[in-house]
Amino acid sequence: MLAVADVHCPRFLPEFKQSLTQFGAPDVFFFAGDMINRGNASEYITVLDIIEDTLGTGFPIIACFGNEEYSEVRKEILSVVGDRILFLDEKSTIIDRSPTQIGVIGTQGSLDKATSWQRRNIPSIKGVFERRAKRAASLLKKIEKTVDKRILLMHYSPCLETCQGEDERSFAWLGSRKFYRVVKDQQPDLVIHGHVHNSTKHKAMIGTSLVHNVSLPAVGSITELDLWD
Repeated sequence: MLAVADVHCPRFLPEFKQSLTQFGAPDVFFFAGDMINRGNASEYITVLDIIEDTLGTGFPIIACFGNEEYSEVRKEILSVVGDRILFLDEKSTIIDRSPTQIGVIGTQGSLDKATSWQRRNIPSIKGVFERRAKRAASLLKKIEKTVDKRILLMHYSPCLETCQGEDERSFAWLGSRKFYRVVKDQQPDLVIHGHVHNSTKHKAMIGTSLVHNVSLPAVGSITELDLWD
């Protein structure tokens, strides 16, 4: 499996393109949000063309939305990418890699403190954040008995550990204690997130859950993960 976030195309596109050459075609490619810059939906074509030229098309791409995939352009994004990317916006899907079935839940995630832009432009943003955490917990619980492993794919961080390198006082704008509780209670096998550009620690454990920050500016490359074994 490959995973990445925060390409902010075209901002970090050269680094993304170079990193792609280090890998073969994956079983699945995860996008953890902010693959484009400032809501420019058409840049998804640039990202997809580079992936196709380098790795081909014989694998699924599963994504969640980031904060720069603005809510008002998400319908346009879905139209642009067609069936090449499966976006999970508070939804789940199952990857069948016989004999292993992996359930994936996708969500933008939540923040402890809304940004000034969010407070101005998103009505009842506090309620939105609370709903996302409850929905993620519900979906994780719902598929627990029907799959072998569970992945939570999100944009914002669920823990302080993978935000090391940032000012700890800024965590309220990077992630959510509500999602920390979701992960602690539900214990998915793997949590993939982005958003934290200056992280110096890219993985951590919450109980038995492995949390990976796959933000390209932080890690410096695409992240390779193995959950099949």
